[in-house]
Amino acid sequence: MNKIITEEESTEKKPVDKETRKLTETVKRFADFDFSINPDQARKQLPFLIYLCVLVMLFIYNSHRSEKIIRDTDKLTKEVKDLRSEYISELSELMSESKQSAVAKKLQPFGIKELKNPPSKITYRADK
Repeated sequence: MNKIITEEESTEKKPVDKETRKLTETVKRFADFDFSINPDQARKQLPFLIYLCVLVMLFIYNSHRSEKIIRDTDKLTKEVKDLRSEYISELSELMSESKQSAVAKKLQPFGIKELKNPPSKITYRADK
C-alpha cells in the first residue's frame, strides 16, 4: 500500500528513453516561454506557415467579398423600392388620365365631343 520512500530510493534514477526526455524538454521550453527555433526547424515549418498565410488571405478575401455582396444587395433593394414607388405613381397618373372625363377635356380644344348616343353597328351585305 503506502510506502515510505527513503533517500536512497528517491535519488535512484530510472532509465528514461529518448522520446520521453525530448517531450519533457519541449514542455519545459513552452512553460518557460522559450520559443527559440533553429534554422532547420524553421525550414521544416515553412510549408505549414505558407499554408496558414494562404488560409488567412482566403478568409480576408471571403469576408471582403461577402461585405461587398451585402452592400450591393442593399443598394439593389433600395433601387427596387424606388422603382416600385415610381411605377405606382405612374400607374395612378395613367389611370386618372385615361378616365372618360379627362380624355374629353383633352380633346375639347380639337373640337371632338363625346357621343350622346351609343355607337351603332354598321353591317354590309353584299348581294350576289
